[in-house]
Amino acid sequence: MPTPYKRIPVTADPPLADALVLVAPLYPDLAPARLVHDLAIKGARAAIEERRQTGDAVEALIAFSTERQDLIDWDAFERVDDAWRDE
Repeated sequence: MPTPYKRIPVTADPPLADALVLVAPLYPDLAPARLVHDLAIKGARAAIEERRQTGDAVEALIAFSTERQDLIDWDAFERVDDAWRDE
């Protein structure tokens, strides 16, 4: 079918073929090329969301490690080195 858009050749190697077999029943009316197209878009969105969630998780860990919260006994934490000293 003619299109004004550039085509991207994709090799249907065994991993891609297996993936298409797995998801084809979920989209029975889609041609394989359309399925690859749609899955690429869904995958891109999922990758961006995964990166965002990872960044959010890192930010939460940084906040947890730098802000005093009630989950940690900060007085005991500040004296942790005392536990390793010989008395």
